[in-house]
Amino acid sequence: MDLFSAMKHEGIRPDVVTYNSLIRGFYNSGCRVEAKGVLTEMLKSNIPPDVKTYSMLVDMFCKDGNVVEAQSTLKLMTHKGVAPNIITYNALLDGYCLRGQMQDAEKLLDSMAQKGCEPNLRSLNTMINGYVKLKNVDKALTILQNMFQKGITPGVVTYNTLIDGLCKANRLALARQFFTDMQAHGITPDVVAYNSLIDGLCKSAHLDEAVAVLEDMEDKGIKPNTVTYNILMNSLCEDGQLEDAAKFFSDLVSKGLQPNRKTYTVLVKGFCKKGLMNEAVDILNKMEKDGCLPNDITYNTLIRGYVLNNDFSKALYYRDLMVSKGFEADAPTFIIC
Repeated sequence: MDLFSAMKHEGIRPDVVTYNSLIRGFYNSGCRVEAKGVLTEMLKSNIPPDVKTYSMLVDMFCKDGNVVEAQSTLKLMTHKGVAPNIITYNALLDGYCLRGQMQDAEKLLDSMAQKGCEPNLRSLNTMINGYVKLKNVDKALTILQNMFQKGITPGVVTYNTLIDGLCKANRLALARQFFTDMQAHGITPDVVAYNSLIDGLCKSAHLDEAVAVLEDMEDKGIKPNTVTYNILMNSLCEDGQLEDAAKFFSDLVSKGLQPNRKTYTVLVKGFCKKGLMNEAVDILNKMEKDGCLPNDITYNTLIRGYVLNNDFSKALYYRDLMVSKGFEADAPTFIIC
C-alpha cells in the first residue's frame, strides 16, 4: 500500500493489473474488507474490471458462502462483455460443492462445456470432492470415469479424495486398489493418502495392517506427520495397547514432530480407560508444560475417567477447573457430574 501511494504521488496512474494485485494480496491475507475497498476505489477511478478481477470476486463470494452473489457476479461480467474463463467457473463450481449444491454444480459443468470452456482436472476434482463430502462415493467414481473418457489424467488430489471417501465408507478393498492404482500410474502416494488408508484400516480393526502401512510409508521416504501418529495412537488406546501407544508418542517426539492437543488427549483417554488416573493427570500437566493448553475435550475426557473410576471428588474438581477456564461440560459429563 505504501508503494501504491508512492505510485499515485509520482503521477503514475494505477491500471487493472495494479488493482488486481492489491485485491489478491488483501484477499489472500484474509483482509476481505480491505480487498473490497480497493475494488471500490478501482471502480471509482473508472478502471473496468477484467476477467481476473471478476474471477477473484466469484472466489471471494463463494468462500464466504455467498454463492448467490457469486452467481450475480458471473452474470454481471457476461453482461459487461467479459467472458468467464476456467478459473471463474472453477471458483463457482467450488462454491456449489462446498454447499452440497451438486445439481447446480452439474448444470454449471454442462454449461461450461457448451460455452467452449472444457472442464479441467481441477473442475472434476472439485466435483469428486463435493460428492465424497455428501458420502456419495459411487457418483464420485462416475466422475472419475468421465475424467478418463475425456483424456484427463487423475492426479494425487483425485486419488487422495477417493481413497479417503472409500475408507470412510468402509470400502477398504477398493481403497487399497486405488492406492495401488495410483502408484501403477506413476503417482507417488503422499502423507495424506497414507493417513487416509491408515485411518480406514484402524477404524476397521485392521491395526496390524495399519502399522505395516506406516512401515511401508517410511521405507518409501514419506515422512509420517502428527496426524499419522494420532490415528495409530488412538486406535492402540482403544484396543487397550497403551504401552505401544506410548512408544508411538516417544517415536513422534524423537522425530522432531510436535504433539498437538489431540495427541495428548488420546493418551489421557487411554490412561483413563485403564484406570491409570495419576498417569492421565501427568499427561495433562506435561501438555500444559509443553505449551499445548488443554481444551474442553481434554477436560471432559479426564472427568469421565474419574467418574468411571468412582472418584467423584476429583471429577468435580476438574469440572470446576474446566468451567473456570471458560469451557463447558459436554452432555455426558454434565449428566454424570
